[in-house]
Amino acid sequence: MCAEQMEAYFLGKLIKFDVPIALHVSPFQEKVLNLVREIPFGETRSYRYLAELLGDPKAVRAIGNANSKNPLPILIPCHRVIGSNGSLTGYAGGIKRKKWLLQHESGLIQLPLFPSSFS
Repeated sequence: MCAEQMEAYFLGKLIKFDVPIALHVSPFQEKVLNLVREIPFGETRSYRYLAELLGDPKAVRAIGNANSKNPLPILIPCHRVIGSNGSLTGYAGGIKRKKWLLQHESGLIQLPLFPSSFS
């Protein structure tokens, strides 16, 4: 099941994994990784944003540390977490892979034909 979903993801045919996951991490890491799992396909969130969601805006480094220990990259899309200034920081697989994954996902998003606002 997991291998099939991974293959479909890389072929551009899957945007959300539904593989059951059992995390063996600290309670804090689990909170962080659960937030990361909720980041929609093709979108990003900053480390600061995640820290604020957890109620501690100063926990940016702790968020980064928890994210760096992600045991299931891709399934838990830690590549979608970026710096507050939009920089592609901190990815265990390397920045080139992080950039590729984000480009892969952004190339698969279909924009609405008639957007609600034109700006």
